[in-house]
Amino acid sequence: MDRRVQRAATGRWLLIAIAGLVILAWSITRDIGYTRAYPGDLRNRVVGARLVKDGRLPYFYKWAPRDGLRYYDPENCDSFRVSNITSSPFFHHLLSPVADLPESTLNYGWLISEYLILSFMTVRCFFWARTTEQKQTVLVISLLFLLTNAWKAHTALGQTYLWVPAFAMLFFVCVRKPGHFARGFAAGAIAGSFILVRINAIFFFLPFLFLVSRYTRWWRIAFCLPLLLLAGWILADRHERALWQDYDALLKESLKVHQNLGPTIQHNPPDPPIAQWEGIDRPAADKLSDAIQGSFHSENGNVFVLVRLVFHRSLPPVVWQIVSVLLIIAFGGCFYFLHRPFATVSVWQVAIVAFCLYMISDLFSPYYRHQYYTVQWLFPLLLAAACWEYRYRKAIRLLVACLLLSIIHLPFLKMQNTIAEYALMATLLGFSLFTGAKKPSKTAPASAPLSA
Repeated sequence: MDRRVQRAATGRWLLIAIAGLVILAWSITRDIGYTRAYPGDLRNRVVGARLVKDGRLPYFYKWAPRDGLRYYDPENCDSFRVSNITSSPFFHHLLSPVADLPESTLNYGWLISEYLILSFMTVRCFFWARTTEQKQTVLVISLLFLLTNAWKAHTALGQTYLWVPAFAMLFFVCVRKPGHFARGFAAGAIAGSFILVRINAIFFFLPFLFLVSRYTRWWRIAFCLPLLLLAGWILADRHERALWQDYDALLKESLKVHQNLGPTIQHNPPDPPIAQWEGIDRPAADKLSDAIQGSFHSENGNVFVLVRLVFHRSLPPVVWQIVSVLLIIAFGGCFYFLHRPFATVSVWQVAIVAFCLYMISDLFSPYYRHQYYTVQWLFPLLLAAACWEYRYRKAIRLLVACLLLSIIHLPFLKMQNTIAEYALMATLLGFSLFTGAKKPSKTAPASAPLSA
């Protein structure tokens, strides 16, 4: 019997290895093709970083020929007053060390960074996994993710949302086990950076408050230090304050664009267009872009979009924000009452629930979220793959099915990417909320909590 099990495991490893080589070769070749076709969304981040670096405000900047090519972005030559630069000031600071490189170099460097992030998260979870089945599941999830519409849209457009699961993973590395002062300081620095990149990331950290008692007083002090330093820097530096005020104005004006609330229109210089700039051959890139049209399918998965499609009506943006907060409180409270006093609850569970709470705020956002937003789910998917137990195999199979639904396009099934994403969230919430939950009876629970 043991030999049969061993042979089956060896066969699975061989199958994963062969499939992995094929998927990697296919995906890398495909994504290089996307990059040659010009991932346009990365350009506005680069221009934003250059403007911030040069002491200028980016969020209402419109390119003019007198500015030369340093700030040129063909996607910003529209009729809106607001710029297409939407990343936070802090993200532009993170990008500024490399922002002066030519655009063509940055495009390929960005693609490499996306694969490095995926590799880091996969390797980290692979070594956290304790059983052969868990390790194999981590690899399968990671390989399937390369084939999803979310990953393809992310690499094709040069988007930045893969940094969200990266920050979440780095934070989890620091808090997975109680550590010394340096680990607490690193956790605080990562938390502060995460929030300054995505303001709604604050919801991710709320469930971790349930675990505060596990860490020493000095660890907690160390955690707070970088948060205070970052807050002090933003409040004390005049230019930094101006950047965040400009960013706040951007969010308000962009909301008008996304919700069709009468955005401000102005006359801006038209796109020339410029054929050659910073290593970009625009005519050649346009031909490649036409050739890859339809290679992936994108949907807007916001709740307000679904309500509009089903009920043919729109509600004020504040409604979605209120509902989002109420749901976050409800699920957070449910987790609290199911697992208090948190003496044995796993950090894995807290992290997965925490990320789901963050994603609730993301799904209820009044700003259109495109398919590339879905790459954010990589963090809880890999965590679940690394810690699942045999009795939860149905949940893991459902997660894999959700990924498959995000890969295969079925013309007769409407909004299948969105269906897959909501099913994925429901599965992860159920998996993390009720694993090891206390039973109403006085007897010991039948299922033990996942190990930390």
